[in-house]
Amino acid sequence: MDNCCGAIHHRICAQPPEEISAVTYMKFSIIMPLLNGAQFLPAAIASVQAQTERDWELIIADGGSTDGSVAIARELAEADDRIRLFTEPDAGMYDALFKGLAQARGEWIGWLNSDDLYTSWALATIDEFTDHTECDWVTGVPACWDDKGRLRYLRPAGRYSQKRIAAGWHHDRLLGNLQQESIFFSRRLLERLTPDETSQIRKMKLAGDYYLWRRFARHAPLDVIPSVLGGFRRHEKNMSTVNAEDYRKEVMSTQPFTLPAPLAQAAALLWRMRSSWELMRSANEADQKMQAQLRKR
Repeated sequence: MDNCCGAIHHRICAQPPEEISAVTYMKFSIIMPLLNGAQFLPAAIASVQAQTERDWELIIADGGSTDGSVAIARELAEADDRIRLFTEPDAGMYDALFKGLAQARGEWIGWLNSDDLYTSWALATIDEFTDHTECDWVTGVPACWDDKGRLRYLRPAGRYSQKRIAAGWHHDRLLGNLQQESIFFSRRLLERLTPDETSQIRKMKLAGDYYLWRRFARHAPLDVIPSVLGGFRRHEKNMSTVNAEDYRKEVMSTQPFTLPAPLAQAAALLWRMRSSWELMRSANEADQKMQAQLRKR
């Protein structure tokens, strides 16, 4: 078993004391798997650099790009020491993800694909939220950008059941997918993955995020912040569009919870109504807090 293939939670404990003391920890680590993503890569990196919270690192894990992606990433990394690039062959996106995670030094971890975007307030919002709330993973309001970087729509989702995530309800034939670009998780939650779980995710080609969220939900609820933190970019070469049916097959191979079509549609409608109501309630609470803070000034 090599250093990357071992369970993440063994990585730090296995280090000699002198190596542990030499590690510089920070608030956020962002992992960016990369393979031939030159078209949107500069914008994705710029969205990390635009963060108002400055305590972050960006780890770019390239699997052998041939389209100029490495040159773009290397130039930006040379100009910003918070960006680290490594390039080596990998077994796919999730293998690259875990290679990046093995090098992460952040208390909180995000995962941004090379064609997606964060809002500039994403990390600062999470920092403030987690300072006042005991949680291990959080998400924002799901959002979608187009190929020109324009925010095209939001999905009013404000509540997720821990039990239903763990049981596998969140796929496109039932309650819909969780948006990976908006999710951030704590190091301590990541360290709860077993070696077998880590190995299984690394072997997956398209739906490793779905399996990862199910594993996380066995240990902690997913908290929702009523703000847009990041978003998925839809374009003609997007993997979730080009490989939609293969993604669905891989999800189904994990034995998710399913319902017959009429019941699935009814369950999805009820969840969307409840989740939208929860988002409005959270937004009202946030507004009341802001007004109270303004009155104190």
